This record gives sequence, C-alpha cells and structure tokens, in this order.
Amino acid sequence: MRSIPERRRTRPRARAAARVTGAQRFLFVLALFTFGLASMYTSIALLARVTPALFPGKSLTNLGIIKPLANLDTPLVAIKDPGANSVLNQRINLLVLGVDKRPGWAFEDNENSGYLTDTIMVATIDPVADTVSVLSFPRDMWIDIHEGEDVYQRRINDSYGIGVRATGSIKGGVEQLKLDMKENFGIEIKHYVILDFEGVEGLVDAIGGVEVDIPYDLSVPDWYYSNDDVNAMWVSFPPGVNRLDGYHAVAFGRHREYDSDLKRVKRQQLVLEAAMRKAFTLGLLNKNPKDLWDAYAGAVKTDVPYSKFPGYAFALRDTNGKLKTYSLGDPVNDVPTMTPFTTNGGASVLLWNAENVQYWLNQVFTKVAYAEASVEIQNGYGEDGSVRAAALGRYLAYVKGLPTVYYGPDVAVQPRTSVTLYGEGKRDLAEDIAKWMGIDPSAVVVLAKTDTSLPDVVITIGKDFKVPGG
Repeated sequence: MRSIPERRRTRPRARAAARVTGAQRFLFVLALFTFGLASMYTSIALLARVTPALFPGKSLTNLGIIKPLANLDTPLVAIKDPGANSVLNQRINLLVLGVDKRPGWAFEDNENSGYLTDTIMVATIDPVADTVSVLSFPRDMWIDIHEGEDVYQRRINDSYGIGVRATGSIKGGVEQLKLDMKENFGIEIKHYVILDFEGVEGLVDAIGGVEVDIPYDLSVPDWYYSNDDVNAMWVSFPPGVNRLDGYHAVAFGRHREYDSDLKRVKRQQLVLEAAMRKAFTLGLLNKNPKDLWDAYAGAVKTDVPYSKFPGYAFALRDTNGKLKTYSLGDPVNDVPTMTPFTTNGGASVLLWNAENVQYWLNQVFTKVAYAEASVEIQNGYGEDGSVRAAALGRYLAYVKGLPTVYYGPDVAVQPRTSVTLYGEGKRDLAEDIAKWMGIDPSAVVVLAKTDTSLPDVVITIGKDFKVPGG
C-alpha cells in the first residue's frame, strides 16, 4: 500500500526535469540561431567591404536583400561599402607599350627585349563613373629621367630602354618608365601591358579585323612597308572607311614617313577605338573571364594577375565601350602643347608646354565627383567682367581639372557672386566650387534640372568676385 504514493511522488519530478530540458533546448537553439545570424551578418559586412577589391566599382550594398541594412543610420548595425573615394575604388591606370621588336629579338626578359617603345599610352578605367580613357605620349617628348640619384633629360621613348639595360629585364624597364611617369606627370601606374607588332596583328585578326574611318589629314598614300625588315609590300590608306586586317592595321598605326609622330599617335588611336568597338559588337567582354584570359593572354606581356583580371574585365565592360582618347601632342585653345627643338647633340625632340599638359591630365584623370560635369560661367560683374570670367575659367579647367567649362551670356550686374546647382547629381562639385571661391557651401542655390541642356553648375560672378588663388 505504501509503494503507490511513492510512485506518485516521482512522476511530478520527472515532468519538472522534462520542462527544464525543453527550456534549455529552446535557449540553445535560440543562441545557435543568433550566433548563425551574427556570423552571416559579419560575413555579409566583410564581403561588402572587400567586393570592390575583387570587382572595382561594384557594391554589394546595392542588392535588394542587403540594401535596407546599408541604409541604416546606426553605425554598429549598418552594412557599408568602402565608398567611391576608397582606395579600393580608385582608377585603374595601365601602362600600355608597343615595342618595336625586330626579327630575331626574343620577347623575353633579356637585353634583346626591344628598347624602342614605339607606342606609349596610359589607359585609365574609372570603375565608379564607368569610363575608360587613353592618353598618348609622343615618343619624342623631352622629359626628366630619374635613374638612381641622377636626373637628366632624354626622350620619353628612351626611359623603358634605360631601365631594361640597367636591370636586364622587362620589369626593370617598366619600373623605370613608371617612375618617370610619376615624377614628370604625377601619374601612378598600377600594371603594364606590353605588345609587339606581331601580337597586335594577332589580336586584330582574332576579332576579324577592324573598320577605321580615316580622315583626309591622316590618310596615307602608297607606302612600301615591311613588318620584319625582310619582306615588304605596297600599302595605302585612303580617306574614308578602310577595312583592315592585323597586318594593315599595324602598318597604318606605324606610319609617319610623310608627316609627324603626332599624326602617328592619332592613327594608333583610330585603330584602338575601332578595335574597342569591334570587341563590344562581338560581346567579347560578356564571355567567361577565364576563357577570355586563355584566348588572349599569350599575345601580351603583362603583370596583371589572373585574380584581378575578372574585375578589370567587368569594369571595362561596364563602360559600354565609351572610349575617350587624348594626346599630349594636341594643342589647347590653339596654343601648341609640343614645340620642336634640336638639342646640343643634334637630336630632334619635342619640348612641352607644362600648362597645356596639365590641362590634358586634368581631362583624362578627372575626379569621380566631377566626371561628365559641365560648368557655365556668367558675367554679372559688368564692365571688365569677361576678363575675370576668363581667368576663372582657366583656374577651373587648368588648376582644378573640371572637364567642361564654358562661358554663358552676360547678365545684369550682381552685388555678390553666386553658385547655382541644377539637379542633385553634382552637389559635391557645386560645394567644392563654392569653397574655392570663398562662398559658404550652404549658400549654393539648388534648382530642378528641367532641361537636359542645362549645365550642372552655373557660376555668376558679381562685384565681390576675386580670382581664386590670386
């Protein structure tokens, strides 16, 4: 009889134990879920930070599932990418060299690598603004060469060869030219691409040739051309559309027998633009990056690692082929940038106008916030205001690197200088202009951009105007 109550007493204890175990399981699952969520969040946040390192200009925070977290105001919770001004989103500057390789020269790291850089270009991709530009350097530019502690003057065409001879390697030649690019022009180079003429012929043939619309001043009459110093043939390139295979594309780009090297630069740019158009027409950049690398890597010498190639390919693809070409041989407002000069040793070289060169550098390497921007200057000063407007225009274009600055109509005399922003797209630019002119950025007037022909920013100079930096 006594055993029954004892059994009844044990059942409640068992149920209590079961309840404790269930609560523990719930807490364990909750903790596990919280840990997993935190780990996933941390992974997403980390991936958002490193995405631009793998794919320049790209942002993980634009994805629909992550975008709400990116818009949070709480710093400890919000997921942020590095931003447009981050080092991970900086321009990709590639040194592009066309090497004049003669028969029997090996395209390897030795003294026969070919010192003659027939083509010197810097290709720059802005992964944030989705633009690509190419700046050409006339091979006879007379620049400062920085070799160790020595600084002396030679053609820019000599820089690469000096480095090759000093080190016995292509890398040494590239490093020398990178140094001279930085010291003379302030250009930081990330990677290089070297092509010889045979490689260029192969690349053009691989895309089925190119169509080049040749203006009259760049046309070429009958010319006895050889690409190997052994076999030669007559070639000509009349005005109009020319369909060129690799051999003829290279011949056209190399010609300078009847005119200057500055026109050869223009011919090379025409071929490059045509090749870019053809590549986009064929959709080459939409292909698997590995297939693209395997197909074309053998035609060039480069230090671009395969790990970066997909990101660079995507950045180039996103420009939609909108290639802009520039040359330091071009004048600015009818003022020559290059002036022929004969050295004491009898060498024919090109001296350069530093102000013009800076203008072209500003055009090519425009800051992201200023890309594609247009600024109009209006004279509200009255008499002599046009002179002040011109001085401001030169300051904005030459010193601050604004890509498009022009002069609008005169307006009624204004007591104060004003800055007007049309739309919200270029607010950073408008506020920077205000700062340069000593105006409180909060005083920038913002109006709706109801007409696409309107400039992004209008500066109306008033009676209080003073030239910035003056």
